[in-house]
Parts: sequence; C-alpha cells; structure tokens
Amino acid sequence: MGVPPTGQSCATCVFMIEHGADPNFWYECHHDPTNQNPQTNTWRQIKQSDWCGMWSDTLPPGQLAAVSKAGTDPAATASTTEVMMGLGATFVITPVKTGRVAAIVGGTCANDSANGGLNITGRYGTGTAAANGAAATSYQVWSTTQKYFMTSAKDVSGFTVIGGFTGEPLGTPMWFDVSIAATGGGNASVADTQCLLWEL
Repeated sequence: MGVPPTGQSCATCVFMIEHGADPNFWYECHHDPTNQNPQTNTWRQIKQSDWCGMWSDTLPPGQLAAVSKAGTDPAATASTTEVMMGLGATFVITPVKTGRVAAIVGGTCANDSANGGLNITGRYGTGTAAANGAAATSYQVWSTTQKYFMTSAKDVSGFTVIGGFTGEPLGTPMWFDVSIAATGGGNASVADTQCLLWEL
C-alpha cells in the first residue's frame, strides 16, 4: 500500500484515515496495543462507503489539557457577602478533547479579627476573569462552600475547594477563582493559592 497515509481523522473511531491516489479507495489503520492480532497495526484499503462519514480536517489533540499554577496573594476583604479574589487571570484551562474538567484550588486562609472567620466558594467563568473584589453573584459555583472560624486574630488555616464540570465547549478558555466573605467581623484573606485543573 506504500507509505501509510496521514492527515484527516475519523471523529468517531479516531483511526487515521485518508484516501490514496485512487479517490475511490481509502486507508484505515487498525491498532492493537497488545499486538496479538497480526492484522492490526497495519493499513488496509477500504472503499469510501465503508467509513463512518464523520470527518475532521485536523487531527484530534494527542493529550488532554492540564494546568498546575500558583497564584499571587489577593487583597483581603471585609465584605460580609462573597466577593471574587481575582485568581482567574492565572487559573485558566482550555478543554481540547472531552469538555470534562476537574478543578482543585487550595491555599491558606485567615481573618485578622479574633472570633472572625470566612466562607470560601469556588467559582468560574469564561471571557474576562473577575477582578479582586468583584461581586460573586454573576459567576458560576463549582464547589461546596467551605466555612472557617478563627478564635485568635490572624490564625491561619489550610483550605481546599474541589469540583468539576461536563459538557464544556472545546477551545474556550475557562478561568477558575474563589469568592470569600468575612464572617464575625475583621478582614478575611486567602494566600499561598495554587490550582490543579485537568480535562478527563
């Protein structure tokens, strides 16, 4: 059959398929990772009517998207309603293959008032990321709210918020952030933030 063809791919079976010199015939690659079948891992000629008919002009991405980054410490807030921390400009992932995205954001949190605390909620969006101090109600929730209480001023606790989505549009950047609210008075803050975002 000559050199194995390259170029287009079948969107259903993800086999590499392309026509040869004769436009009435195409080549299909059968891949068997175990190499148990002598007919696999070879290109065979098939009629054009044999393939599924679902074509993409570009090959599917070889790897799923994954992001691991550290954030800059955002400004604290005394707001008793949740406001955004502005981490979304850094914590960004673009789904490329499945549209299923899982997220973890962690770090430390504190309140500078004794008997104060804070609530922390994961939120996300597309387009321009939310700025520090922006109202949180405009953005989608992606985690359960975590609640913290500090008996002494500036007590520090660790926090982790986790969540995920399915059916996200491919090729569209998604940013992830947390919103916080000060409870019991004082200024609430998060620091030492880091994220792990990955497509499943």
